[in-house]
Amino acid sequence: MDNGTLHGIATLLAMAAFLSICWWAYKPSNRQRFEDNGRLPLDTDPLSPPPADKNARGDEK
Repeated sequence: MDNGTLHGIATLLAMAAFLSICWWAYKPSNRQRFEDNGRLPLDTDPLSPPPADKNARGDEK
């Protein structure tokens, strides 16, 4: 095998990996999970109280 053949095989493997990742990322069954994960930094949980050793501003008692 010469260099051109090896580069061709490597290109095909890289393309297969890229297409596999794209298929996994855009698969409809993953949509809700990715939507929830995307909102995670913006969400706050008003139901959970602050830790007992800190007040609402985060200062020590």
